[in-house]
Amino acid sequence: MRDRYGREVSDLRVSLTQRCNLQCVFCHMEGQPASSVELSPADIEAIVRAGAEAGIERVKLTGGEPTLRSDLPEIIARIRPHVREISMTTNGLRLGALAGALRTAGLDRVNVSLPSLDPEVYRRLTGVDGVPRVIEGVRAASAAGLRPIKLNVVALEGTNDGRADVDRLLAFAQDVGAWVQLIEFENVSGRVDPRVYRVLHSELGRLSEEAARRAFHTERNRLHGRPRYTFASNGRPVTVELVQPVENPAFCMECHRLRLTSDGRLKGCLMTNHGLVDLRPLLVLPGAEARLREAFEVAIDRRRPFFVGPETPMPVPAPSQAGGPLLPMVTGP
Repeated sequence: MRDRYGREVSDLRVSLTQRCNLQCVFCHMEGQPASSVELSPADIEAIVRAGAEAGIERVKLTGGEPTLRSDLPEIIARIRPHVREISMTTNGLRLGALAGALRTAGLDRVNVSLPSLDPEVYRRLTGVDGVPRVIEGVRAASAAGLRPIKLNVVALEGTNDGRADVDRLLAFAQDVGAWVQLIEFENVSGRVDPRVYRVLHSELGRLSEEAARRAFHTERNRLHGRPRYTFASNGRPVTVELVQPVENPAFCMECHRLRLTSDGRLKGCLMTNHGLVDLRPLLVLPGAEARLREAFEVAIDRRRPFFVGPETPMPVPAPSQAGGPLLPMVTGP
């Protein structure tokens, strides 16, 4: 399906929990209001199945930290038959012990948050001395076949965006056969401290220009049109993807995602909770499957690029989406 702005929706980010074993200064917690509610594996499967009927092909499991769910293998196994790809974003601290079981359950690949290989910098950014465990987790993921591994690096001004920091990450990525994903810090309302954002936000301009200059192969991720550069470092190839969402309308217009919050609401955009669609009441009703499919259609119809703003009138719906909202709108901060 396509939203009113012509954007096809094919991806669903599923937040499994808001619990986490780190305290990262850059964490946006998927932009979700605080909640301790977590959906059951059966409910997650029902929602993903309905999403697949509405055109969802890929699911990314996220959080919080998804590996804190003891039923994570069951969740993956349940949703495996319904989508083409299942990936997961994790901090990697528990991946060393879990990678094999998650691969067996049906997980395809992982993104591992690794803001720095410098133990002191990592501790300051996350609150934990965790570099050795993350390295162990990345190696275990590689051995289990969870590829391609992407190392998520939120670039922070004067902290981990220097040439030496990046080169160290590139060398590690080459060693384990991973890609490096450099991500621009986002000021997500209610989740990121604006004072921290003002101090640490890095526009990635210099890193992006250098990657483009050195690249011998360039392509774009279908998601957000993100540039992906492959270049030689120390005589070996390495791939770097740039994620630059801030004040970037083109990024919004190439967004193909819906988000499912850990407490069961469909969310059209990371940056706002306007127009949430609550699925929990539907899960217990007769004919839940059809109602959930309808809810996906409503959520897709309500999606709008963040730069447009909620006060701007929506375009006229496409003929396949005519008829207006079918469920009450849930607004938030």
